Amino acid sequence: MKLKDIIITEKATVQEAASRLENVRCRVVYVTRRGKILASISDGDIRRYLLKNESTSAPVKAVFHLNPTTLKEGQEQVARERFKRTEIYSIPVVNNNNEIVAVIFRDGKVVRSDAKIDLPLVMMAGGLGTRLFPYTKILPKALIPLGETPVSEYIINRFCQFGCKDVYLILNHKGNMIRAYFDGIEHDSYSVKYYEEDEPLGTAGGLSLLKEAGIDGDFILTNCDIIVDADYEQAYRYHVNHCNFITIIAAEYTSRVPYGVLKKEKNGNYLGVREKPEKKYTINTGIYIVNSRVIQEMSGKRTDFPDLIEAYHKTGENIGCYVVSENAYMDMGQLEEMEKTKEKLNLQ
Repeated sequence: MKLKDIIITEKATVQEAASRLENVRCRVVYVTRRGKILASISDGDIRRYLLKNESTSAPVKAVFHLNPTTLKEGQEQVARERFKRTEIYSIPVVNNNNEIVAVIFRDGKVVRSDAKIDLPLVMMAGGLGTRLFPYTKILPKALIPLGETPVSEYIINRFCQFGCKDVYLILNHKGNMIRAYFDGIEHDSYSVKYYEEDEPLGTAGGLSLLKEAGIDGDFILTNCDIIVDADYEQAYRYHVNHCNFITIIAAEYTSRVPYGVLKKEKNGNYLGVREKPEKKYTINTGIYIVNSRVIQEMSGKRTDFPDLIEAYHKTGENIGCYVVSENAYMDMGQLEEMEKTKEKLNLQ
């Protein structure tokens, strides 16, 4: 079963919905309007409709249920609890545009979009990992385990699901250990090439090592400790449709003050209190879709990618932001967040 097999548009008929349910042996199909989820139709809905001897040529709105239960990207771990509390057969996972990117079934099966982007993946894997000390006194940041798999391998495997098969690792700190690890495992779905910095070049400077790598068009740039559970096919479509030179994969972020915040006048007179206020931001996750011209224009000097973005923005290049939900963003680069990531991914 493919994801497209259980999705129909609102223009479909009841007969088409019934045929789809029968052909894919699935109890629920989902209805979309202009690509966004609109409703659900179960086999029971069809049976009840047919018992009334209604016309099967009627549009699916005659049988569908609006506003079905959904999960946002990054919330997949909640599905198990939803299934325990309800009789729901399946739950669609949607992105920030309310487009279906996956469907989770009660038996644990997950059907995802089979769209492929086939972009080169460049991973900055040379950092010292000071926020993960003392782990990184022994292991490089890229090899910190996430369950039974190093975080860098976990990230690469996720991108491979979207068709990325050419991986370029830019190494520095403990680079020989990273090289030895990937040389020692089987990875038939992708190839790895290594480029080692003579000195630390920041989060962008190492791209200068790739000038002879043959990367053409666009590529994905990622850190080795950031997981963003996004639909990268949709992100790339956004990048192309907006003619972006660089697209930042961004995430919603909520900052919470765990205290009551007082309002007062300059003389100290009390005006009120706001309990545990929140403020929402959009943050840079450290993952980008990038035009390969950047590689050819790198000087070989230490450069951080945010500074590079600012420089291109000032020259008039299109810089876009593809925003994912807060739960989709997981930062393995610090100890507290690393434990939260393991829990979120059920990898304790």
